[in-house]
Amino acid sequence: MRRILCVLSVLVVAIGAFFVFAAHHTDAACCYFAAQEKDINQPGQKAYIQWVPSEKLEAFTVQPKFEGNAVDFGMVIPTPGQPKLDEMPRDFFKDFAIYTILTPCPQGIYVDLYPECDERQSASVALGADRAPRTKSKEDHGVTVLEAGVVGSLDYKVITAEKPDGLYTWLKENGYVYSGDQGTLKFYIDKKWFFTVMKIDPKQMKKKADGSYEGEVTPTKFTFASEQCIYPLRITALSVKDKTDALLYVQAPTEMDLSADLSWKHSFRVMWLTYMLGCGASPEQQKELTERQQWIQAKMAKDPRYETTKLEWARRLGDGDLAVLEDPLANWAQMGGGDLPEGAKVLSTEAFLKEVWDRFQTQRGANGGDDTYAKQRMKELEEQYPATKGQVVKMKDAQNPYYSEYVWYASREAPEADVKGLSRLKGHLAKGQWITKIRKVLRKDEMTDDLLLVPVDAGSEQEYIRLMPTSPP
Repeated sequence: MRRILCVLSVLVVAIGAFFVFAAHHTDAACCYFAAQEKDINQPGQKAYIQWVPSEKLEAFTVQPKFEGNAVDFGMVIPTPGQPKLDEMPRDFFKDFAIYTILTPCPQGIYVDLYPECDERQSASVALGADRAPRTKSKEDHGVTVLEAGVVGSLDYKVITAEKPDGLYTWLKENGYVYSGDQGTLKFYIDKKWFFTVMKIDPKQMKKKADGSYEGEVTPTKFTFASEQCIYPLRITALSVKDKTDALLYVQAPTEMDLSADLSWKHSFRVMWLTYMLGCGASPEQQKELTERQQWIQAKMAKDPRYETTKLEWARRLGDGDLAVLEDPLANWAQMGGGDLPEGAKVLSTEAFLKEVWDRFQTQRGANGGDDTYAKQRMKELEEQYPATKGQVVKMKDAQNPYYSEYVWYASREAPEADVKGLSRLKGHLAKGQWITKIRKVLRKDEMTDDLLLVPVDAGSEQEYIRLMPTSPP
């Protein structure tokens, strides 16, 4: 899997010693530092965000991955409200990846053998704890410890700070050797955010032959009050050399997006209109496609390094989706959908091709004509839909969710143990909620603020659970 954004500013905890830190390069650009005689890496982190707008309540779950040989590892996580910390299942993100990436996605088959339309893409769219008392030390430097405890293998403290230099000093005196600048701390202190500082005992991780440690800590969920669905980003800039790859899973009552220029619609609508509608696009859709292409061209003219945000998966969860969590082995193959739609039947590849060709010959009638294009299309259909890779299903009529008489059910495979593990998601996903999976490559100079997540306008939601030609792998 790709390495992804770390929302945590990773600190190296060098007990009893002070090291001078310098940023160290990483492809994924998650937060880690190199110390004198020490190397600390955090090569990847995943994030799952839950947003309850009616209660102004947000939660995000993170699972940092560490590599290195310092005495201890540490993190600091800013949140707009005082967080409640909970341990999550260790394989939570692995299960989520299987749930989204391997979701079966039936797709309509474009079978027209006439060359009127150059676009030969499918016309279908898959729709788809008691609080600890507040305490202050004698030398508190304006820092107040609101809570202290243990979650999973992590020792943590929730604190507030009055000024950045005081917090900077407090971190140092308490064994957190902070490599960032005070300006980043001030950014959050001025907004009166809370900080959770955590220490990870490397003994909880695997020790390699060279004496260093590696491993992922237990996923931790932070729940807090917030006026907006927001995700800490600026604090990660200090550990990013060039750019970072951010992957967010978001659960909310509506489909979610990043705000303004970071919206995934800038790329998704172009991709959808180009590849899914083809020559069937209406004048309004053609106009939208042109306008969006012009917007991207203008944006890149001003900023040649600009990259659009990608939508990787989006779906409003229904009974079938949750049935997978109840009995994964029985229900996951059709995402809980059970049997084929009423009246549908499976065709062999040979029967499908014969039926398509016979219909074409009948429609041609006595006029005949050049069938070069039709034969080329038949060869493409044979190569694209082999029996070894899935099943062709014939719908009862053309009025079905896939907008096509013939639908392709691609084979999906995963180890049985991994499929069974999907039950660990039970209780974390809710019927009627949207899951939106968003990926954005962010440059260091773009990381001047936190990420704001906003609802997609009512009526313009789009479910998306299949890979299109330009989708990320």
